[in-house]
Amino acid sequence: MIILLKSLFEFRFVLLSLVRQDLKNKYRNSILGIGWSLLYPLGLVAIIGVVYSQLMGQPLRDFIPYLFSGLIPWMFITQCADGGTMTFLNAEGYIKQTRIPVIVFPLRTMFGSFIQLMISLSAFLLIILFINIDSFNFKMLLVIPAMCLWLILGVSITIISGLVNTYFRDFIHIQSLLLQGLFYATPIVFPAEMLRDGNFEWLYQWNPIYYILEIIRRPLLGEFPSSNAWIIASVIIISAFLTAITLMKRVGRKITFRL
Repeated sequence: MIILLKSLFEFRFVLLSLVRQDLKNKYRNSILGIGWSLLYPLGLVAIIGVVYSQLMGQPLRDFIPYLFSGLIPWMFITQCADGGTMTFLNAEGYIKQTRIPVIVFPLRTMFGSFIQLMISLSAFLLIILFINIDSFNFKMLLVIPAMCLWLILGVSITIISGLVNTYFRDFIHIQSLLLQGLFYATPIVFPAEMLRDGNFEWLYQWNPIYYILEIIRRPLLGEFPSSNAWIIASVIIISAFLTAITLMKRVGRKITFRL
């Protein structure tokens, strides 16, 4: 781990340059540019919020923040997973022709997604200012340790997705189906209470994404996440990180033979 951190520090400017390049390429020739990272979630939440609040009989003032606080973090997960599948394949030239540490490339993907997450969360704060400014309180500071855990989660997802898809190219399609299933099985666009009322609470009780979302959603809503959510989320994220780092260490530059 120490050797890994040293190599990352040595190539930190390369990593920053790659992240900056990815963001420029993504929004090149766009009038609003990176502003879409702010406007897209606002528009998405507005559309889904109006429809689902009517379908589920939820007050729009309460439902929009709940939806926003779950949908935006979920988008970060999917971006890390989807981007992760191609992170090594897209960097084939760099990996084969330079001595840049291989782990730089999943970090490149993750940091790009994390920057967009931060911009999207600023859109959430704007929503709260207009809808319910009274919900701002000190509990929101718990977002800071939650975001630290989410950084580790993003790295883990990106590495694992990238390695698996590099060795098994059909994984990108399997992962897409799994993410779709998780989206509908996780209380993201609907309250968990709806599953409790229908005796389907096991759908989220055994769903790791639910607990990972809770540690960031509750502080954003001005509430304390349960200690159970913190413990389960931390164990899952640290386990995923150790798995990712172990796999990365075992594969190393041997991944060039699969590109």
